[in-house]
Amino acid sequence: MPPTAERLRHALAALDVAVEEAACRSAEIALADYPDGARPTAVVTLAGAAAEGVGEHVAFTSREHATFRDRLVPRVPRGRGRLDAFVAAVQKLSDDPYDRAALEAAAIDLALRQARTSLARLVDLDPRPVRYVLSFGRLRDPAAALDAAGALEVKLDVDPGWDDATLATLAESGRVAIVDWKGGGDRAAHERLHAALPDALVEDPAPEAAPWSPSLAARLAADAPVVRAIDVAGDGAGPAAVNVKPARMGGVLEALAAAARCARLGRTVYFGGMWEVGPGRQQLRVLASLVAPDGPNDVAPLVHGGLRPPRLRVDASAIGFTAGSST
Repeated sequence: MPPTAERLRHALAALDVAVEEAACRSAEIALADYPDGARPTAVVTLAGAAAEGVGEHVAFTSREHATFRDRLVPRVPRGRGRLDAFVAAVQKLSDDPYDRAALEAAAIDLALRQARTSLARLVDLDPRPVRYVLSFGRLRDPAAALDAAGALEVKLDVDPGWDDATLATLAESGRVAIVDWKGGGDRAAHERLHAALPDALVEDPAPEAAPWSPSLAARLAADAPVVRAIDVAGDGAGPAAVNVKPARMGGVLEALAAAARCARLGRTVYFGGMWEVGPGRQQLRVLASLVAPDGPNDVAPLVHGGLRPPRLRVDASAIGFTAGSST
């Protein structure tokens, strides 16, 4: 049987969707951890056949959201057809992956609601509770992240200045799932951190530092370089794990193609966010519950008073793409 991601992709592509209207609203959401304190966001709504579907635009400036709302949303293709035909039409409108991802997510939500079904029902699967991590930017004292996370696992942006005592504290916690180099560091620094945290995924170390030890290579994870399914390397030098981000990849269908390719190649998949603060974050959890429930998914609740259960549950019976995700 094809991998779950491949089954989902083909089932979604074949869905009928009727788009009659399109609208968009933008806002700013206060977040304590966001660099500027307030996260600009926009939600696009597609309507048709007495149903509505929503998608979240993840651009990082209010100006980008305004451009999306005022220039692109009014040009959204109208009519009835297969979802993959709608996606192809949107690709002709914009080469911006955030634009395409928002509109595609809204179309998926709308198509599922028009069909009175859910993503899980579409492929006759039960969603599983989602493992997730709390993600932190670079901290001189990452012990603060451990305190904030409580019993949850964490993803940490690496500070090469962490001393041996700090690394020992991180190792003793047993809760560091991912260390993110963001393309930086050198081989010695990579290997030092890996030696201290051998079970953590090593995300985006400096590519020019390769080759690494076999032990580190077995924990290597790719994030930023993966913007298309074909970017998942098919040779023995490929990463052990891939952080799949629908927004970065221009939509769910391409993200599922990447996840399916990972499954065929034996790579671990986990879903990552791009500061989604609305329906986009819920949709990521729905995908993770079916494709990567046990991966270190970067889909933690951000704006709900710090209420973070051990795992995130998704209701298989909830109609649509957005409904059914826990907060």
